[in-house]
Amino acid sequence: MEDLIHVIYVGAASPELSDHDTAELLREARKANRRNDVSGMMLYVGGCLLLLLEGEAHKVDAAYQEIVAPKRELRAILREPVAEREFPDWIMGFEAVAPTEAARLLGDPLAFDSASRLGHIEPRSASTLLSIVGRRRWQSDRSGMFRAIRRTTGTGPR
Repeated sequence: MEDLIHVIYVGAASPELSDHDTAELLREARKANRRNDVSGMMLYVGGCLLLLLEGEAHKVDAAYQEIVAPKRELRAILREPVAEREFPDWIMGFEAVAPTEAARLLGDPLAFDSASRLGHIEPRSASTLLSIVGRRRWQSDRSGMFRAIRRTTGTGPR
């Protein structure tokens, strides 16, 4: 059996990150993740990105180098072994979450009172937020809520 890890990265998104840029980033991420047998989830929260990649360590590192390292300043805040993948069916899930919603989900109204706060998010809070939003997204996708988004933008949940 393979030794699995997950790594959570955090960093500021470019202020001029457009919908087209986001779609392109997701396309690149999904292509690299498929090639490297990596799964994951990306959140955009108030000008910052939270990115979770999971799979075998050398494959996660390779996917990170292809997707993010050349273009963005992200730093790893958590790297640990896991018993199983949290997002095994997603090449790369994506969700944009308002800072107030992210704070509500974590039960901490001050968690995201400014854009710079996400850059200092605690590793467990980041993991919890990714997990909550990922599960919510998975349930919504299974209900068909996001099928129209996938058809119109090509940036559905996977």
